[in-house]
Amino acid sequence: MSDCTIKHDCKNCTTRNTTEWRDLGAKELAILAKAKTSRTFEPGEIIFNQGTQAKGVHCIQSGLIGMRRISEDGKSVLIRLCAGGTTVGYGAFLSKTQQLNSAEVLTPSVVCFIQGSTVSSLLSDNPKIGERFLQHAIADQTKTETDHFMNLTKNVRFKLLHVLLTYYERDGYQDSTGLSTLELPILRRELAELVNAQPETLSRALRELQDEGLLTQDSKQFSFPDMKAITDEIRAF
Repeated sequence: MSDCTIKHDCKNCTTRNTTEWRDLGAKELAILAKAKTSRTFEPGEIIFNQGTQAKGVHCIQSGLIGMRRISEDGKSVLIRLCAGGTTVGYGAFLSKTQQLNSAEVLTPSVVCFIQGSTVSSLLSDNPKIGERFLQHAIADQTKTETDHFMNLTKNVRFKLLHVLLTYYERDGYQDSTGLSTLELPILRRELAELVNAQPETLSRALRELQDEGLLTQDSKQFSFPDMKAITDEIRAF
């Protein structure tokens, strides 16, 4: 792990308003800023491992983190992607259980670690924080149920378009020609895991979309020549 501790100002953090820490007052922000540690991480580094005890929570300031879980037969499965403005590891900390997943850095990232004693103190002094964590947990559970429903009722093409559009809305951009573009730094096998499909089935869906002119792919970069057609197709389902 890199030893790249940095200074990061919680008060002026650009992603704090999307986190559980949005309701902190000036005094509480000062406590948080003093107690937390911020550092940069490079792709491939592990923030925490599955099966370890949570000593606090991690707040992603920028970058992209992959949550992975190792099955009993040793297979690593990508569960979800987490970007800036997401607090990870909170479930294990609040429930006093071991981490269900490992957190692996996928792109250069800045992540803040907040010690458990500080989290507990802030939770005790400001009930709003607890409400935010509860909302986060409910949102995670809702997503899990929605994903399970889609796996049972939708085809691979729809699930692929849904995943790509979801991440485009969060991290996508328009290139110099105005083309809608998304950088997704994961392997095709991992993309298949996100849509709960076999890699060969995913490959067929990708070829189909490219043949129809809805998608182009260059390594880990996806471009969408006709975004309206994609959104119309998703709505039609």
